[in-house]
Amino acid sequence: MYNQIGSNLIQAPFGVMIPGYLSQTQFLMNGNYYLMDIQNAQQVHSIALFLLNPIPEGYAVCLFYSRYPFDGISFLGAIANQRPSDIFATSFNQILSEQDQIKLVLSVEPINEQITELVQLTNDAQNKLKYGLTIAQNLYNFMTAYNKEVVINGQEIDVLITPANVLQIWLQKLQQKYKENPNFIYKTTK
Repeated sequence: MYNQIGSNLIQAPFGVMIPGYLSQTQFLMNGNYYLMDIQNAQQVHSIALFLLNPIPEGYAVCLFYSRYPFDGISFLGAIANQRPSDIFATSFNQILSEQDQIKLVLSVEPINEQITELVQLTNDAQNKLKYGLTIAQNLYNFMTAYNKEVVINGQEIDVLITPANVLQIWLQKLQQKYKENPNFIYKTTK
């Protein structure tokens, strides 16, 4: 889907900066998506996204990437007027081989609840706190799968009965999810 694009560059209301690459404010278009190819993407550890001008209120610029064969996208982050720039970590070095190419896929979309949380984080301290709290929530959600109801002295109570390696299992799952998408943790719900 994201590999069939035109050849005309369109000026976007935002820009992308990747260490070692020139800043980009013009993109190829495919429908409502702005596209940019990145060669040797394994070397890209972070991507900066910034607004050039304010965008309509209630909208955000969402940053995704697409891997070969370019038929799906994965979310990296979002910016909006209240947070007009940000830097997003990638895990491309863990999921791509050295010569792999990716496409950055950007779109201007109505803000939903998940995007609101991301663009309202106003500084690194808040971002780190939010990330830590969501990791703790992820662990809590994982551990609650081991809750059991037992009857002790005629009373039903919840107890946590886990295998000895439960934290190792959780950590492996967390690392795998992070490898696939460093921002997956913001999707934790319960």
